[in-house]
Amino acid sequence: MLPSAEDPVVAGTAAALGGPPGRHSRLDGRRFWTPVRWLVLLTLLTSLLGWWQKSPCRVHAWEDQYQYTRGCYTDVFALYFSERLHEGRTPYVEHPVEYPVVIGGVMQLAAGAVSVLPADQRPRHFYDVTWALLTACALVVVVTTARLAGPRRPWDAALFAAAPLLVLHGSTNWDLVAMALAGLGLVQWARARPLAAGVLLGAATATKLYPVLFLVPLVALCLRAGRVRAVAVTAAATVLTPVLLSVPVYLGSPSFADVGGVQTVVAASPLERLGDEGLRALSPEVETTTTDGVPVVGVNAAYRFVHLNSTRPADWDSLWYLLQQVRGGEALDAPGGAPVRLNLAVAVVFLAALAGVVRLALRAPRRPRLAPLLFLTVLAFLMTNKVWSPQFSLWLVPLALLARPRWGPLLAWQAAEGLVLLTRFYFFVSGSAPGKGIDVAWFLSAVVLRDLALLALAVLVVREVLHPELDVVRAGGADDPAGGVLDGAPDRRPSAAAAVGAPP
Repeated sequence: MLPSAEDPVVAGTAAALGGPPGRHSRLDGRRFWTPVRWLVLLTLLTSLLGWWQKSPCRVHAWEDQYQYTRGCYTDVFALYFSERLHEGRTPYVEHPVEYPVVIGGVMQLAAGAVSVLPADQRPRHFYDVTWALLTACALVVVVTTARLAGPRRPWDAALFAAAPLLVLHGSTNWDLVAMALAGLGLVQWARARPLAAGVLLGAATATKLYPVLFLVPLVALCLRAGRVRAVAVTAAATVLTPVLLSVPVYLGSPSFADVGGVQTVVAASPLERLGDEGLRALSPEVETTTTDGVPVVGVNAAYRFVHLNSTRPADWDSLWYLLQQVRGGEALDAPGGAPVRLNLAVAVVFLAALAGVVRLALRAPRRPRLAPLLFLTVLAFLMTNKVWSPQFSLWLVPLALLARPRWGPLLAWQAAEGLVLLTRFYFFVSGSAPGKGIDVAWFLSAVVLRDLALLALAVLVVREVLHPELDVVRAGGADDPAGGVLDGAPDRRPSAAAAVGAPP
């Protein structure tokens, strides 16, 4: 079904451009320009716009807050230097990387591709090569999203192909790699291939952590539908795959410590130390001393991601930072120490939110579709987490459009995301250039507005879960296009048979 036939935002836009297709328009797959090909073209155009938006930062020196005042900041350019890729260092082996192992591999791939160029050209072309890789991932995301939307609604994926967040954050970091792998995993699940789904979701987890959370709604829905064997295979593969990908890198990586502001090797890799130290060599942290006799704690390069996330304080875009500002800048933990109380509070609140999603999955009048629960799960993670980097919001776009394919609320939310990014940059300007930029209150107001927009969207999604007759995806008789073994499966909740629109 065309969005212009049911979505007022699309209908209004189509009218402004000359009107929607008529009843007798030829829109079947026998023409070259199928819906998926149009989506691929639209994604390419959006990604090119994203490259143009970031391009000033690839050629201009980062001085006088240029990357913030021009809004072109990207981790890709910054980490080329901070991870010492410009010196030819191999991730993990010669320098610790703050991300899981798949991202380290992608970094190395792009750095190797530009290593044949003159040194002064490598930084900007490292960004270009990475952008090309991420654009390929964006194409995978849009195609898999169209497949997950089902044969009746491939155009729903246009909400990703034309997403403002894809312009702003498509190449801010390497998140699209994880999103592409997660999308492929969900397509395999939709095709009732639980092992392949688990392997791909596991590879996505070894890129960014969030895809492992998909197991929570999958397990809840499969318990309700009596499809335990399938989800057990997927869960085992999802957990085992990142372990198999990460362990070899971990065993071959030395331990680093910050010595004089430089990440320095302070202990050899576990494999090299295993003969002398036994199983103690497998510990992710090593207490040792520098050549000057200064005691330090070295962290295995492949474990750095976990270490940083357990020791970092509340990030600017999180509600925990807002709470800290309300408390007059006082953090939950004493300065200088590990944020034990903060980590505990985050865990408790997130588990409570996750329990709410599980309860919804088990108690809704009709078994929910998978996509709404995936959206609610990832949103719960972001809302309760102590870190919400701006590009993390990109994770939500395909999940949100699959959960509730309505343009208006999604565009309103992304407009709020743009405001968060703008105020974030100018708040950073004020931190390094007193008298310039904006006060933290403006930035936090934008964060609250963004969170309220997402909560409103979550309320609409929950409403349709509780009232499935309002779900436009199910309006044409579909059960769950992305459900795989769940699609058309019996609903074992006792009262489900009496629910409106419940399958027999």
